[in-house]
Amino acid sequence: MKYLLLLIPISLLVSCAQLPEPVNGWIDIPLSENTFHESTVTYKTGSYEIPVYAYEALEYKLGILEGDTVAYEWSVAMANPQLLEVEFHGHTDRIGDEPGLLMYYKIHNEGKESGTLKAPFSGIHGWYLNNRSDEDIVVTLNVSGFYTELEQ
Repeated sequence: MKYLLLLIPISLLVSCAQLPEPVNGWIDIPLSENTFHESTVTYKTGSYEIPVYAYEALEYKLGILEGDTVAYEWSVAMANPQLLEVEFHGHTDRIGDEPGLLMYYKIHNEGKESGTLKAPFSGIHGWYLNNRSDEDIVVTLNVSGFYTELEQ
């Protein structure tokens, strides 16, 4: 055990020896891949009221380019939120008869969700909302980031 304690300070010295020398009191660390991304889309914030009628389903879509990020939060007020099935997903546009790409980010029925998405590919990203209840509901969605509004 005593030898292990002696090795810890030595390993710290070795790792510090690999850092560049400070310039003006700062150590310049190289930018790692995917740390910074400049978007070509204008930053925006939106709040959307999405009606979903009893026993109906719809997809609410945003256009997001690969590498762009959005932060979102949605919620629904209904008697039994477990009756709203939600699939947060993204897919590419199909070209001709070729299959597109599809990725599910989260599938659940908890009545609310919040998070961020860094788009893994350019395409349509959004929420499939399936109302399995006998009441008409309104899902409130707040989004901010780099996206375009699509016709629903």
